[in-house]
Order: sequence, then structure tokens, then C-alpha cells
Amino acid sequence: MNLRSQWIWKNSSCGLYGIAEISSFRTSDPVKFLLFINEASDTSTVKYRFELKIEEKCYLVEYEIGLLKNGKKSFCISKEKFSQREMSEGKRITPVFDYQKGKKELFRPLKLYERFSKDIQNVIALGVAEQATQNYNEEKGVPEVSSFLFSRKAQEVFEKAEGEAALLALLSQCFQKYGIYALAVVENAQYGYLSLNLESMPVNIDWSDTIPKKGEGIFLRFTDINVVPKEVFPYVANTIKQINIVMKSLIPEINIEIYNAFDKLLKDGKDGVQFEIIAMRGENRIPLLYESAGIKKLISICSNLVDCYNRESYCLVVDELDSGIYEYLLGECLEVMQDKAKGQLIFTSHNLRPLEILENDSLLYTTVNPENCYIKSTYIKNTQNTRLSYLRTIKLGGQKEKLYNETNIYEMELAMRRAGRIRAND
Repeated sequence: MNLRSQWIWKNSSCGLYGIAEISSFRTSDPVKFLLFINEASDTSTVKYRFELKIEEKCYLVEYEIGLLKNGKKSFCISKEKFSQREMSEGKRITPVFDYQKGKKELFRPLKLYERFSKDIQNVIALGVAEQATQNYNEEKGVPEVSSFLFSRKAQEVFEKAEGEAALLALLSQCFQKYGIYALAVVENAQYGYLSLNLESMPVNIDWSDTIPKKGEGIFLRFTDINVVPKEVFPYVANTIKQINIVMKSLIPEINIEIYNAFDKLLKDGKDGVQFEIIAMRGENRIPLLYESAGIKKLISICSNLVDCYNRESYCLVVDELDSGIYEYLLGECLEVMQDKAKGQLIFTSHNLRPLEILENDSLLYTTVNPENCYIKSTYIKNTQNTRLSYLRTIKLGGQKEKLYNETNIYEMELAMRRAGRIRAND
């Protein structure tokens, strides 16, 4: 199975992180999704488009989800639409599952819904799945919302059917596997913990099918000892070796090692392994606690970058990739990924170095227009210096949208003096 994705914004302030979390069916903390709806709006809608290959068949698949405010501290999923067509066909894309909150029928197409509505057990199961899109925990005072289509109850109903429903089950199962095993979202807040030298850092693990897991990664402590089950430790050790190979190519003088590993009895009575992770610089052993935030960040995303480089279906999304990373090194990494990576790397950056490395077709620019937040540049060729063109556009314009609210250096100087007088008078 291979998946390639595009993302499409529709009347939305919902971040890429939010839709990636929803589409990967991880709803452990749905409270944060409420923050993805613009304060001035009641709804947020995002559509994703994928090219999906299953054996010899290729599909164009769209997944659309809508969030609706349901009070000051709550929200619900108001829309969930799944559409497809075979790439070889000249037909338009058609919905195979279309849920709209408040409609008379539970979902469309009607012929599909009517097939399941004849069995009372199916009706009950689908009703429970639909209710999950608007759950609210009164005791905790937080929403506990989950997907209708990708819920366990709905999947159990769909996978028993034949024909169009069987295709729906097949496609949605492929998306579940993609969301769990091939979609990694690195939120900038995670690296706030790294720079503050707090407890853990997330790393990607290439698990065996025999190891029970919920996703690709685990959190490893770098300020303290780690204890993992004995059967998990070899996969952690392989991941550290993988990270070390790449880190030595980025920063030649550093080695990442597992230190002082020994057997440890776990709380449940099973065998485990206790160890620490350290950095070696020459003969010097350095706890990762004392490495820079940029080094910690590279270590953390290193295994994800390896998967993105080698796996066609892998999609890595990183918020503020440039944060804490030396500008020239950032450019070298991006050049390698652009030239040879099989997967997809999507990232945000405040640094202008990527403009000097990436081709123009790979770039999106933020604007000051909330109705059209992201645009591709026009009138810029790959042969031009994109960084200089961008800076020239900020001063002179020339794009469809304004990219920057102009500031005035003299007004800044005056503001500094005025602020200083107020402080002196106090």
C-alpha cells in the first residue's frame, strides 16, 4: 500500500497538526481541537486528498472533516466525508461515506445506509459510533470526541458487508494504518520541553509486528534512567544506532550511545532493561541534559527523517523545523531531503534559508489576509534567488496577497524612546 497526500484549506483556521491528528485517529487529547477553530468562527473544515495504491489498483481519495463549536468549552464533529474514484477511470470523485450532523438519515449514500438499517444490531452500533462524535465528559468537563467513520463500532459493521461497503472498509482501514504507522506529526510544544530540559523526548521506533503498540514512537528520558520491557529494548537499541549514523553525518564529533544497560525487574514482575542515553564527544561522556536544544531536536526527529527518506508512503510534519538548528546545517538537510527523499516532509519555518534551497513549487507563503492565509508565489522562477525575491516582495508588493504588514524603523526607534521615558518617570 502506498499513500501520497495533498492538503487543502477550506474556510478554516484548523492547523495541519490538528487534521493530521484527527486523520490518524489519535484522539487521546481532543480538548486541543477546540483551539483550532478561529475565535471569530463557529466552524473549521479541512480536506485532504490522497493518491492510494493497493496492489495493482490506484485510487484518488478525499477525506474531509468539519468541527463545530458546541459551547464555550466543547465542540463536535459536524461533518465527515470520504470520497474516491479509481485513477484509471475518467469519472468524477464520488462520496462513499458522507455524514452531516442533523440530517434525517445517519449518513449517505442512501442505498448504503438502507443496507445497514435493515439490521437492528447494525443500527445500534452505528448510532453509538455517531454519538461518539459529540461526547462530553461532564465529570471532567472536557469533550471526548472521536471519528464516526474510523470508530471501532462503525468499522466492525462495514467490514462485514460486501460491494460498495466492502470498498469503504478497505479504504478506511488503509487510512488507519497510514495514520498510525506512516504519519508523524512533531508539534513545536514538544521541543519547548527539550529546551527547558524537562523529562522526555519523543523518538520514532521501527517496531516488529510481534510487538503490541499504539503508534510509531515512544518517549525516552534523557535526564534520567529509562526502563523498558526486555523484548522492546532491542528495537530501542537499533533506533539509537540508526540515530547515531545520521547524527555523525550532521555533527561529525558527536556519538549517541546507550550507557550502563542492565536487567531490571518491572513493576508487573516481567523482565526489563534499565539504561541511560548519553552523548560522546571524543573521550568525553556528556549527559544529553547538557546538550543544546538543537542537538536534542535533531536526535528526536532523526529516526523520522530516516523513514521519510526511505519510505514512499511516509509523511513527516514538523512545526518550526528551523528552531534551534544552525542555519547552514538546516539548508544541507533540506537539500538532501529534496533531492533523494521518497516520502513527504512538510514543515513550517521562520528562517529564510529554505527559500535558497527548495524549488519554488515546494514553497507556500503566509499572508496577512485571514481569508487566504497561504499562497504560492507567482512570477518567480527556480533560476531566481527566491530569498531576495521574497524580501523584495515584502517591500514592493507584486503577489496576489500582502505577505507582511509593513513596519517602520523610525517608528520603532520613537516607540523605544517613549517607552523609556515612561519607565524613567515611574
